[in-house]
Amino acid sequence: MSWLNRLYLKLLVILSFVFPVHAHISISIEQDIYEYAKEILSEQPISEFSAEIFNHPKCQRDVVEFLIAQRALQEGGFAHPFHFTLGNYDARNLKLLQSGLLLMSFDTIWLSQAQTINDDVYISEPIIEKGAYFAGIYTSGSNKVSLRNKISKDLSQISIVSSRAWLVDWVTLKALKPKQLHHEDDWITMAKLVSNGWVDAMLVSFNNTRPFYYEGPGYRIEAIEGIKVALQDSRHFVVSRHHPYAKEAYAALQLGLTKLKAHKFIDQAYRQCGFITPLIDEWHIL
Repeated sequence: MSWLNRLYLKLLVILSFVFPVHAHISISIEQDIYEYAKEILSEQPISEFSAEIFNHPKCQRDVVEFLIAQRALQEGGFAHPFHFTLGNYDARNLKLLQSGLLLMSFDTIWLSQAQTINDDVYISEPIIEKGAYFAGIYTSGSNKVSLRNKISKDLSQISIVSSRAWLVDWVTLKALKPKQLHHEDDWITMAKLVSNGWVDAMLVSFNNTRPFYYEGPGYRIEAIEGIKVALQDSRHFVVSRHHPYAKEAYAALQLGLTKLKAHKFIDQAYRQCGFITPLIDEWHIL
């Protein structure tokens, strides 16, 4: 850890004693996820929203988890407010967690990935159990039929874009032997590459639109009907062991998740969002 990071952590510790109740904690989050969550929440307090709010066309797994993480911390008694820093943090958050500069990730990560930094983080109970995660193969609307005819037992006839930072996605895709596998850090850039036909497809979780699609400025991607990919790992929130509020946050998170699970709140939220959906039960698994 650099001397600047050590100095920053010392300042956090000092501030935690000076302002133990009102300390604002900085959390990095993808800008699009933050904006979608803000629209879906529609100014409701974190402590009061129901799972039904996720029945929204802009909902996706990341949005559910961003709000669930905050709700769980509140349910567990963590009273410190958050300051959200917006940007492209997917590839950087693990390093920030390891150094203690980020309290926790408000997006779940794969257990296999969390275990690679086990000495630096506390790992929550599973939010998505192993075997429950299926992703669709998304492409541009004009390519759906032609790509469907090229996919049989593997992806050897098409090109795919993903990120090496998404460990389970990357390993799963390599096993499916795509014609080309391109690395890109930013999700929206991936979606634009696929939407414009520069790369054939990408893996994305399902949502509550039908047919399944995602769209935004400069892109629209749609799921190829009848095919899903199984990602065999569980997903968890992680809390940095090196942050001044680590133990307090982790205890609150675990307690809050237990309460939410007891009321089936998390499962309902994923179902409202469409991440868990019976519509794909009969689809072929790659």
